[in-house]
Amino acid sequence: MAGERLDRAIPELAPAISRTRARKLIEGGAVFVDQVRVRVCSRGVRPGQTVTCYELVLPPALAPRVVHDAADLLVVDKPAGMATEPTRSGAAGALTEWLRTAHPGALTTHRLDAPTSGLVLLARSAEAQAELHRMLQGHDIKRGYVAVVAPAPSWDSQTLDAALDGRDAVTHAKVLRRAAGGRAALLELALETGRTRQIRRHLAGAGVPVVGDSARHAEARVAAQPGPRLMLHAWTLTLTWRGQAVSLSAPPPEDFEAALGPLGLAK
Repeated sequence: MAGERLDRAIPELAPAISRTRARKLIEGGAVFVDQVRVRVCSRGVRPGQTVTCYELVLPPALAPRVVHDAADLLVVDKPAGMATEPTRSGAAGALTEWLRTAHPGALTTHRLDAPTSGLVLLARSAEAQAELHRMLQGHDIKRGYVAVVAPAPSWDSQTLDAALDGRDAVTHAKVLRRAAGGRAALLELALETGRTRQIRRHLAGAGVPVVGDSARHAEARVAAQPGPRLMLHAWTLTLTWRGQAVSLSAPPPEDFEAALGPLGLAK
């Protein structure tokens, strides 16, 4: 099979997958060769390579809202349920796929987990992307979040600084609203660092996990309370860009606000 096209090799390796289905999997971004996504059906295979096919998942069509679009900086409000970048189950529905047609050439600078809604910074050039990366690493971009946790914490404000994955991680948390009996609380959070699932892991480790968090975090002291969605939203971004102060906000979406009432946190 050396040199065989990928879309022909897959049915040979896995007879249950037809060539037509193989092409759909490849074009949809659900096929990896040696752990690298390949989306070209005619790509040749070599002896010793590993070909992995995942089930292609087609999520519901979602579209972000543009919050800021000026020069080489683009900021969008991503809906919950939309992945920032393609997952192993394909590229369909990811923010980067939406950008390919709505804003060609736009580049991601940081990610939000698929179930998290809110503001995402994008660059319109590789130079701008590199500059935003430097600013994020230098803590020159302020990122604010709101989250609902259950139970409510015993503190009114706290700095969570437990290391994550062997690296420093700092999250500042403040209680905005408490439900009767301390069964839940609405928190405002600010990040100093950007580790993987930092807010979710820090809060789970503090014994006040985010409502609707279905992930199993090694740091978790108690299981998260189920919810209609992950109750985490990135709502503010503040930075100085090209000499101009940029301060942006996106209020929590309707599904987030609707979930506050049953949790005893409605205004």
